[in-house]
Amino acid sequence: MASGSATSQSTRLRIPRWVSISGWSLLVILAATGLAYSLTRTFGAVEGVEFCPQTFERRSYSFYEVPVLGIMLTAKVYDDLTSVAETTLTSQKFVTPPAGGRQDWHLVVGSRGTKLLRKGDASVLVGYLDMKDGQNHHRWIKWSEDHTQLAKILWPAVQRLAIHQLYVFVPELFELAKNNDDPVQFQQQLDREVAQRLLFLARRLQDRSDHTRAIELLDEAIPLDPENKELKRARETSRTAASAAAPR
Repeated sequence: MASGSATSQSTRLRIPRWVSISGWSLLVILAATGLAYSLTRTFGAVEGVEFCPQTFERRSYSFYEVPVLGIMLTAKVYDDLTSVAETTLTSQKFVTPPAGGRQDWHLVVGSRGTKLLRKGDASVLVGYLDMKDGQNHHRWIKWSEDHTQLAKILWPAVQRLAIHQLYVFVPELFELAKNNDDPVQFQQQLDREVAQRLLFLARRLQDRSDHTRAIELLDEAIPLDPENKELKRARETSRTAASAAAPR
């Protein structure tokens, strides 16, 4: 009787094969899900800061993507980081949004996964906006308030270069501002400087055979420096090339 009872208990306690397989499968799925989540959190996090040259606004962004593949897993989340410097410049009308309402966002700094922060060209201008003096005042905002007429000339020129992503040349404009107190002369110097930088960009576009865009830039540059023959020659070159490439 004892032997029969033990056999009966053993039969009752035996786990069906499908339950065992299902249990192990569930554990594997949970482990894989946990690993994928951990890898995504570690290697799939994308975040950074952007700057809009049209409106002089700053914002952060963040989202998650599939590591290596770059497939977005979550929508981008934005937070406004616009500082008092940008707000002052727009409220005082030193910079105004161009007609059309277009907004471009240029990278200030960003990171992807475990990669170190990468600086974008817009960080050059943001550095000047964030620069402070010994009294913890924003240096270039204080300068603008103390030199209103010069500021009305400086900031639109800075904005123009920023819109065209020519941030690397912005320091030259601030250097001119530090060494000039005559509005008329300052305007002339800035116009020539900006025109030269637009010519630089137009030539790069010509090298890529993007003559339509080059003509647009040169049309913008020539009124700033009407006596500059290089600008007119470059525009004529692009006009000729665009005409030759047009379908007949």
